Amino acid sequence: MKILTSSLLLILMISSTQKIDFGNGKDGQSWQVVNDGVMGGRSQGSKMLTENSMVFWGEVSLENNGGFSSLRSNFSSKQLSQFEKVSLRYRSKGISLAMTFSVSNRWYVPNYKFSLASTGGEWSMITINLNQFRKHYIGKPMNEMLDQEVLKKVIRMGFITDEKKYGSFEFEVDYIEFV
Repeated sequence: MKILTSSLLLILMISSTQKIDFGNGKDGQSWQVVNDGVMGGRSQGSKMLTENSMVFWGEVSLENNGGFSSLRSNFSSKQLSQFEKVSLRYRSKGISLAMTFSVSNRWYVPNYKFSLASTGGEWSMITINLNQFRKHYIGKPMNEMLDQEVLKKVIRMGFITDEKKYGSFEFEVDYIEFV
């Protein structure tokens, strides 16, 4: 009986998927907007949880060397090394966004990102191999890709406007699922 109980606990702990469902009313509560105002910019972004999703919208300004708005989860170990892909259901219009993974709470430490195509406001589902996320240093791409060792160190995920140009954006995400 002890072996059976231990085996069941182990099976429950090793999940083949991990899902963040923004329609459940709690998964997006701790996510926060960070704009370029932290460095003097003038971009604006806002977030709202709906019954079925999380909506992120705003306007990017290039004034005072600005140029981004982002939506980020809180800092905590994400333990994503057991996964190979991430799927998300989203819709967007305006300035395109990218999905990001951070391995440090310091803004100047490179992060990893993958550009998401605009959907023209229509719902779309995309599945991305995690090794397609490219390392970026302050918005500039580097030659390193996300690998299993880096996935062990991820402490935050998020979305960021992906074009350094003036304009508005709207992004709505239903869920993020790691498989």
